[in-house]
Amino acid sequence: MDGQSELHQLAFSGARTLEEGLRSPREQTVRSAFRHWFEEYASTSLDRILSSPDHGMSTHYRVGYFGVYFRAALTDAATQEAATELRALIALFAEPEPEAEPEPELLTGSGVEPGRGAGAHRGPAPGSPARPGPSAGAAETAVRPAAPAPAAPGAGPAAAARRPSGDEIGFTGGTYFAPVVGVQNNTVHPVAPPGAYGLPDPDGWPTVDEADPIALGVRPARRLPDLPRLPPYVSRDVDHALTRWCDEDGLLVITGGPMSGRSRTAWETLRRHAPAGARVYAPAPGTDLRALPGLLRDRTGDHVLWLDDLDAHVGEHGLEPALLAQLTKLGVPVLGTMSDHTYDDHLSADGPAHRLLASARTERLATGWSAAERQRLAGVAYDPRLVEAARRHGGTGLTRYLAVAPLLSAMWRRSRTSRSPNPGRHLLIRAAVDLVRCGVTGDIPQEVLEEAFRSYGRRHSGRFHDGEAFAEALDWAAECRHEVTGMLVRGADRRVGGSERTWRPHGSLVADVTQDAQAPDVPDEVWRCVLKSAAYDPAVREAVRGAARGVFVPKAQAGDAEAMYMLSLVEEGGPGELDWLRKAVDAGKAELSGQVGERLLGRGEPEEALPYLRAAAGLGPGGPGTRLVGEAHLALAEQWLRRAAQEKDPRAARRLGDLEFGRGEVLEALEHYAWAHRWGHAAVARGLAMYTMLMGEHELAEAFLSRAKDAGDRAAAGLLELGREEIADAAEKHFSDEVSRAMAMTHRGVAQEKKGDPERAREHYEQGYRGGDAYGAYRLAELLRAQGSPEADLWYRRAAELGHPGARAVVAEGPATVEE
Repeated sequence: MDGQSELHQLAFSGARTLEEGLRSPREQTVRSAFRHWFEEYASTSLDRILSSPDHGMSTHYRVGYFGVYFRAALTDAATQEAATELRALIALFAEPEPEAEPEPELLTGSGVEPGRGAGAHRGPAPGSPARPGPSAGAAETAVRPAAPAPAAPGAGPAAAARRPSGDEIGFTGGTYFAPVVGVQNNTVHPVAPPGAYGLPDPDGWPTVDEADPIALGVRPARRLPDLPRLPPYVSRDVDHALTRWCDEDGLLVITGGPMSGRSRTAWETLRRHAPAGARVYAPAPGTDLRALPGLLRDRTGDHVLWLDDLDAHVGEHGLEPALLAQLTKLGVPVLGTMSDHTYDDHLSADGPAHRLLASARTERLATGWSAAERQRLAGVAYDPRLVEAARRHGGTGLTRYLAVAPLLSAMWRRSRTSRSPNPGRHLLIRAAVDLVRCGVTGDIPQEVLEEAFRSYGRRHSGRFHDGEAFAEALDWAAECRHEVTGMLVRGADRRVGGSERTWRPHGSLVADVTQDAQAPDVPDEVWRCVLKSAAYDPAVREAVRGAARGVFVPKAQAGDAEAMYMLSLVEEGGPGELDWLRKAVDAGKAELSGQVGERLLGRGEPEEALPYLRAAAGLGPGGPGTRLVGEAHLALAEQWLRRAAQEKDPRAARRLGDLEFGRGEVLEALEHYAWAHRWGHAAVARGLAMYTMLMGEHELAEAFLSRAKDAGDRAAAGLLELGREEIADAAEKHFSDEVSRAMAMTHRGVAQEKKGDPERAREHYEQGYRGGDAYGAYRLAELLRAQGSPEADLWYRRAAELGHPGARAVVAEGPATVEE
């Protein structure tokens, strides 16, 4: 027996157990146990299932109706647990087999004494042979009456008086003093072979108008409030060929691929073209159908046999050519469905199924939709599920999309339960769906998906940071379900980061969330992740920014400080970034004060920056807050010095030159020094002399010293009395007094190099490097390169490690031109 047959049998065994239990004294216990099973493994609750069928229908019909839901749940769950627990429920609640009636005891011997008792029967004389029974249609049997069975506890007289239906041998009410011979005439019905009494009375079959298409095997679409389970039917191209099937065909078989809509098309064919008032019978798989012609013979009205998944009903006791011939003669059409590959397998192999299908009319339903079918869809696209399917079906196909949507949704929902072997499975699908909600269009690079998945892991105590959890969840999500699609669908290759693979969530899962008013918001961690990772595609980045504005602007307008911060990330690099950051700080996010102050300082607004920087520095030690307060004051000082220099303040010009000289802006510094000297600040001339002396321009240095001496600078006068070598030593000392020791060592090295003493220069450069001055290492590398020493590479690398830009350029791309 194959897996599908076992599934059929288990499903309908569960259905029979449920139906019997609901009619038993244990009804509440049975209902509670099966309610729990449906909650665990089905997408539909038991209460909803029980509310649908007409309670006036036959038991057989209700078993078939329940069986459809059991089978769907077992198929969707795709785990052994569902089947194991259902078998346990069947074993727990199944009704015990009724005890067999005692067989009549055959007797031989004398007859009854004549005249004894009013109810006495006269038999043959003792020793005479027994009479043979009738040979046609009757049987004569000698029996001894059995002892009456004890009444059930609590049963009243009425219960004791009940008699079994059918033929009965009655010997009650008489007095017997010897063996009795009785004659029982049993009518033989040749049209009722084994299994006849398991079929429901055709008068109890539902009419086509009463039948539930879902119970007949039509797959429901995604459930939406106030909408029927089935969306409007879109006429398929094959429909026009099926208008007279009831009159012309004994067996009509509609075939198609997985979830191609063959059951729905078969149902619509039945609903539209069956005679008015026709009754339909949909037996459970494996039902013995041999007695069906006898039950239908001489019946009035029209009847139809419905065999969804026809292959489960074909066989010696099911539908076979002889039985089909009898039904056709009685005017009972048979409507069946079958998958393409099953039909092909049966048709290519000799046997009863081959002969049955060879005599049938077959119509194939295409999985893809033609242009005419899509045009007809536009005429009934008022149902949101059809609109959704037309928009999101992708490569799935419209019909398969509608059928698979509730199954994928149920599987995703169940993956978050405690039974799931990897809770990361649920979060991976949620991450993919949330990326779409964030505006990511097209195929999602695997690296972006993994980073979003990890952002969920960070929200769950880091349980999903490891690559194994992501890989396992990805394999599970990409597995093809129901021969149609995976929950994640592979996209076109595109290299982003370390992977070329791309994915997108099945459209129905996105629709589940976007159309659910109770769906949770996308977490801010995921928004931050996607705003950063969407840089791989400018169009995607703009789409993400647009989606983020739609989410966070209303929240920010309502005073949400976190939303204001998120909008600053959305506008990163744009004019709105700083505005939203300031609003967020003003709304209470004090931890962002440093970012606001730093950006204001970078925009040349130190006075605006200082309050924010002071607030950041006041949050505690650590971080750049304290330094930035100093830099803001320095920038503010430069602004005021520059304003004073514009007003021809010589001391302001001198200080401004010092700031520029410290930044390496030598020409600007010399210009301000010159203006300071011109405006009467003689002390600046000596500083200019020291600088020009270090640069080797001795005549210019002596000229500056003369200016300073003539302005009354005694130190300058003393320097002029020294030789040039002594003046250079004084220049070296001058700079060591004004800078830190490490920089002083480097500057001394520069002075020694200018003086033509590379050995002493190297000593000073190395001391500057050991003190943390990257320029010392860089100057030494330049010196060694000029000497042709292989050590130059080592010192370039050391300077680069300390952050010197010229050294980094040399290490990365070759020699750099650095203006000193």
